[in-house]
Amino acid sequence: MEKLALIYIGGNTTRYALWKIEDDKSYRLLESFKENLKLGKNTKEEFAIEEEKVNALLKIMSFFKDFSDAMEAENPHVILSEFFEHITNKDEIRKRLESELNLNVIELTNRQEIHLDYLAVKNSMNLNNSLLVDISGASTQLGWMKDGTLIESYRLPIGTLSLTEKFHLEDHVTKEDHTGLDKHVMEELNKVDWLTGENFHEMILLGGSSRAISKIDRKKKRYPINIIHEYTMQDLDLISMYRNMITKNLKQRYTIQGIDRERADILPAALSILNALIRKTRIISIRVSGTGIREGFLFDYIDRNYGTLPDMIDRSILNILRIHNVDVEKAKSLYILTKAIYDGFSGVHKQWKNAENIIKVSSMLRDVGLSVRYYNHHKHNFYIISNSEINGMDHREIIQSAMAATFTDGIHRDAPLLQFGQIINRLDIDMISDIGICISIAEKLLSSSKKDIHVKKVSVLEEKILLEVHSAHTLEFEIHEIMKLNKTIIDMYGKRLEVLHTKEPR
Repeated sequence: MEKLALIYIGGNTTRYALWKIEDDKSYRLLESFKENLKLGKNTKEEFAIEEEKVNALLKIMSFFKDFSDAMEAENPHVILSEFFEHITNKDEIRKRLESELNLNVIELTNRQEIHLDYLAVKNSMNLNNSLLVDISGASTQLGWMKDGTLIESYRLPIGTLSLTEKFHLEDHVTKEDHTGLDKHVMEELNKVDWLTGENFHEMILLGGSSRAISKIDRKKKRYPINIIHEYTMQDLDLISMYRNMITKNLKQRYTIQGIDRERADILPAALSILNALIRKTRIISIRVSGTGIREGFLFDYIDRNYGTLPDMIDRSILNILRIHNVDVEKAKSLYILTKAIYDGFSGVHKQWKNAENIIKVSSMLRDVGLSVRYYNHHKHNFYIISNSEINGMDHREIIQSAMAATFTDGIHRDAPLLQFGQIINRLDIDMISDIGICISIAEKLLSSSKKDIHVKKVSVLEEKILLEVHSAHTLEFEIHEIMKLNKTIIDMYGKRLEVLHTKEPR
């Protein structure tokens, strides 16, 4: 086990992250801080960071280092973003970080930065022919990801701070500046030859400005989940937001629900870039990544020091199980048994597409609610799962998994179905019920996790479903408990369940 501390110094924001990494490659974010130092502001002419800002950076870095020492973490890794490539006093800043604070400083090129972005999304999202967009203070990184590989990248020399300064976007924006802004951004995009003619399936947004934009959209739509990662928007959402914000002065922007006041001056610049990209590529679907360069560094670090990362969903499940001190082997057993029962019940329930991951997540995380308390632990499952980091699943699949994990003898009466009506529908509830009843049966079979139980066969007959299981141990109590589910099973399928237990060798 080790604690990994990372500090990323960008042109706009300086961020700190501290993770705990276990030997089995599971990890947990312990702390995260950010400081909006806006180092890139007013560097357009001289390409140097003012002494006052350098001192402010050194002070914050000292705080971060002291915190890391107090948390018994290794000396923090410090990343200078590609923004510093064009800063004339970069070497002086680096030397002060190394000599005064004894920090290990890593300088990123634009290629290295987009590579870390690529690692972040590759290991946390399912992607297919996607355009990656990371907007920072001084530049915008573009990446073309297809079939799991980053095949093209490009650094646009335009960012939130540089555009805000050049076109005076921090407060009232004149018509001339607005026109000049749109023309300038499109001219820069026209230099990227691979953007033309490629039918991207989606745009993936990374970076602080993108996350701030998604928060505004979530507040506007009263979105029921407070999760940034995998949040989805449409092209018209961003176009409308840009038109609305570019016409407001700074004071008026502060009234926008969900806006980050520290970014209110630079968000029009970020939206102008996205607006131009949408016009250029005609992309309709936009997803937001909650991961970025810091997570890319983490994934690369684990891969180099602990071995190849597991599958996204398997890794996410393991992280959650470790955090909530759930027996991993018992969770695996419950999943195997649930999957066997679900497959056997295929003659009575619908053939749901993409059910595999929901079965795995909901069954393996069935006991996470026990970390709150035993009573109503199925209810607590919903809150924990729906608020956990589960990479490789969209919000709809996360809610489906959370609800299936609450299922006992039906959808839990406290399940917030109305609250999540804009994410799941009636058919989703049917799938949740089909998966949930299988989890309930498997859970009752494994009332004593010490017993080795296997499904031999499931027969769907005219009046009943016959579940044949094998175990060298007696299962009288377990079968007695399963029979309490028969009312629910009859209501769902019009057939009763019968369990046949055999002890003969497999």
